[in-house]
Amino acid sequence: MGIAMATSQHFVAWVCGKRLFNEYLYWTLTGPMQEHFQSLTNGATISTIGMPEIRQFAIPLPPLAEQEAISEHLDMQTGKLDVLRQKLEQSIAHLREYRAALITSAVTGQIDVREEATQS
Repeated sequence: MGIAMATSQHFVAWVCGKRLFNEYLYWTLTGPMQEHFQSLTNGATISTIGMPEIRQFAIPLPPLAEQEAISEHLDMQTGKLDVLRQKLEQSIAHLREYRAALITSAVTGQIDVREEATQS
């Protein structure tokens, strides 16, 4: 499957073997296992997980082709989310620009907001 080795006091490298697809390991470690990792951490300044706990990790290990398919699916779905996030950020930026322009127009008298203020 692979081996985990400490490369420093707060860093562990996991080397994948022939039965473990590296992107699948990435998705497994960064997704569903995060909550479990939090329960294993210790340290006041830097949260760490000890090597004995890391060596006991059990990674779900479907066939390699399925690991690759899962990884491709997650890459595609997160790519879609990235596009949506970018569009949302652009919309927020445009709305902020519009708000600033509207405030400037109201303050400089280019638009009359008194009628709107009395109707509210």
